[in-house]
Amino acid sequence: MTTILDGTVVDLDRVQIALDGTRWLWTCDISDAGDPLMQRLDSRITTVLALPTVLSAHGPVLAENGRPTPAMYRQVLEAA
Repeated sequence: MTTILDGTVVDLDRVQIALDGTRWLWTCDISDAGDPLMQRLDSRITTVLALPTVLSAHGPVLAENGRPTPAMYRQVLEAA
């Protein structure tokens, strides 16, 4: 699935890496405002933020090369 935010297409099926190096994966949920909810993958503390919040707090995102692993999907699903 993709979404468009401020004219930029974001591929939600891939891990996104923010400018500050944090890694985010879509939880397959949408906020009340209609924004994709993203879970931070590189932290021991479960952090789920709306995509616009990720962009404003952590910088622009780019899709990571390669596909998410089953372990990444499991981590997001277990935290939901």
